Amino acid sequence: EGKKWLDWNEYLEVIELLKADLGSMIDKYEVEANGQPANRVKRQKSLQVQQKEIASVFQHYLILSFFACVPDRQRTFRELQLDKNFMRIDGEDIWVIRHSADDYKTGATYGERPPLPLLPSLTPAIDDFIERWRPCLLRNSDDTPPSSFLFHQPKTGNPLSANSMYQIVSRCCYKYKEKKTNPHLLRDMIVTHVRKNSDASEKELEALALYMGHSVQMQRDSYDRRTLEQKVMPAVTLMQSINSVDKQQ
Repeated sequence: EGKKWLDWNEYLEVIELLKADLGSMIDKYEVEANGQPANRVKRQKSLQVQQKEIASVFQHYLILSFFACVPDRQRTFRELQLDKNFMRIDGEDIWVIRHSADDYKTGATYGERPPLPLLPSLTPAIDDFIERWRPCLLRNSDDTPPSSFLFHQPKTGNPLSANSMYQIVSRCCYKYKEKKTNPHLLRDMIVTHVRKNSDASEKELEALALYMGHSVQMQRDSYDRRTLEQKVMPAVTLMQSINSVDKQQ
């Protein structure tokens, strides 16, 4: 597992590096698109290829960012559909994910979920992807109604599969950090990070468990990857504080 594990801050660095590369690709495209080439046909084909490449990398950036905002199962993101379970809140610069009990693994236990908001700072990127780049990934066919899915496979235009989602996360993390992290491991990483590096209260941990669609007990038993020594350290610190000779004098 050491070949796959990233500290949460390292994962956030992956997102920032991916964002920087995406920005460079868009800058290069816009320079070429606004140029005056000798061969217009050749330039048009080149720009179309670049558009699809940018759209593909753009959705990689959004997928990894979504995992950071809502550390959920990968099914949540590959099944996002515009105006169905993924929508922009009227009057607010924010996108949210909405889940009925049928839309996630533990829905039978926990029922309809509260809205899962994404960071407002992502809204301009989501808007830009949907309006400008997402169409480059869709199949152009008069016989096929427009897809409502947010993300698509570049080669086929089909919605992302579980395997394609796995590969996107794994390859991006390996490209920038040489760790083949997978979508499920991201859930372990955030829980471990919160329990190890923050002073989160029990109420906050309970809220995080609900947000992730599982119980606090499962959060402790299945997702927390701290060592036993790390888990008991708060108790050690507490006892040292209680029994401090200096404090008693």
